[in-house]
Amino acid sequence: MGYNPDEIEEILKRYTSDASSSQTIASSDASTDAGKDISEAKESVPSFDASELFQVKEQPEAKPEAKPEPKQEQAPSKLRLSNSKTQNTSWGEDLSDSSQDEYRPSKFSESKKTPDDRIHFDNSRRVVFGKKTEPEENKKTNIENASKESANRESANRESTNRESTNRESTSAKSYNSETIETNIKNNEKNTVKNTEKNTDSSESSDNHRVSRAEIMKQSKADARKRSQAKQRRKKRVNTILNILLVFFILVFVGSVSYLGYYFYKIHKAQNSFDNLKAMIKDERSVNPETGEDDHNPEANYITYDTIDGVEVQSKFVDIYNANNEFIGWLTIPDTNVDYPVMYTPNDEQKYLHLDFDQNYSSSGTLFVAKDANPTRPSDNVLIYGHNMKAGTMFHSLLSYEKEDFYKEHSKFYFDTLSDNGTYEVIAAFRTKIDESDDTLFKYYECFDFNDETSFNSYVENAKSMTPYTIPTTAEYGDKLLTLSTCAYHTNEGRYVIVAKKVKK
Repeated sequence: MGYNPDEIEEILKRYTSDASSSQTIASSDASTDAGKDISEAKESVPSFDASELFQVKEQPEAKPEAKPEPKQEQAPSKLRLSNSKTQNTSWGEDLSDSSQDEYRPSKFSESKKTPDDRIHFDNSRRVVFGKKTEPEENKKTNIENASKESANRESANRESTNRESTNRESTSAKSYNSETIETNIKNNEKNTVKNTEKNTDSSESSDNHRVSRAEIMKQSKADARKRSQAKQRRKKRVNTILNILLVFFILVFVGSVSYLGYYFYKIHKAQNSFDNLKAMIKDERSVNPETGEDDHNPEANYITYDTIDGVEVQSKFVDIYNANNEFIGWLTIPDTNVDYPVMYTPNDEQKYLHLDFDQNYSSSGTLFVAKDANPTRPSDNVLIYGHNMKAGTMFHSLLSYEKEDFYKEHSKFYFDTLSDNGTYEVIAAFRTKIDESDDTLFKYYECFDFNDETSFNSYVENAKSMTPYTIPTTAEYGDKLLTLSTCAYHTNEGRYVIVAKKVKK
């Protein structure tokens, strides 16, 4: 059975190209560690004479019936082409490359040629075609050698694989480090470019903003002028607000002064009108009505009457009564401002609450008698109301009776009516209030006529018990009482009350 020359040439070319590629790979790994590994691999592979491979040995022709065992037939045959003079690597080094797996004897076993068909080379590298047979011992030796060589190749392959893995890892680490360095370099370059651009922009901006000294002075003057104008505007606003507040307070002050002026003017006007009325009273107490002459007796108390519209009126009050027929009497507390006329309007009790004697509006009003009291008859208790004016007029002086010393100095006062003259002595002075819903309060303003002595005594005892100091003078059933009432501000609807009895002649 013969071989195709073209096929043999192709095998030789492929083997030669594989040898050259293995040399290229070995040269690329020419480092200290790689050289050491290669030398160790060389020492591990047993040496052999290359001439033995190319020498054609004359073997006796094998007997036809001696067939090799299946395992021996399947044992890989080696096609070893190695020239120690032309190659730098050994057989183990050539087989350590993974690319040589393609040309291992296992590939040749796939050929259609029988195991007995061999290719023999002599020392002159000539190809001799023919069949070759070997003895059994040589076969066993070759099988053992092949096993050892296979183990050595596998060991070399593992070492080569480990070396390649180590190289790949180191290469990967180097690649990672190089990539990191390249990335950092690129980032630095980018930052440098950005900073350069910023510096360029800032330099351009600074160049754009470079102005001359004159322009700087002009700008500073303009800024100073703007600041001055803004300051003047703020100052103007503040001054405007202050002026408004000043005007407002001036108006308030002027309004208050005007009101107080008007208030005191009205009070003064009312007081003058009362003084003018008092001047109209005729003092005829010392004139004897029988003789018509003045007795010049200070204790004399002569009373004369005139009839006006069917009403008997003391002669001294005729002019006042003719001025206003609602006049009922005159109340005087010596050494105080209480010296006023008293009005009586039973049909409209509070008519003179804010009216003067001439029926003109007046904040101080005029003293008036409660509608249920009758000063002309008279009733058992006559109640007179009057304002507590802060200006000190009307009934303001009544609050002075809170002091016991004042009471002692002003224990008596006078109330002369159209029909009679009366002297009254104080028996009680106290604070209270008006509250219709509270039945426990002393309702002095509801007592005018007493049906019996008990009610009279109850009234007197309640009044005296509320007095803050002791007043020895008291009243008995049958005495005529006079009660003076004014406002007090110690509580809501507070009142200050003076109770006096009429002194008998």
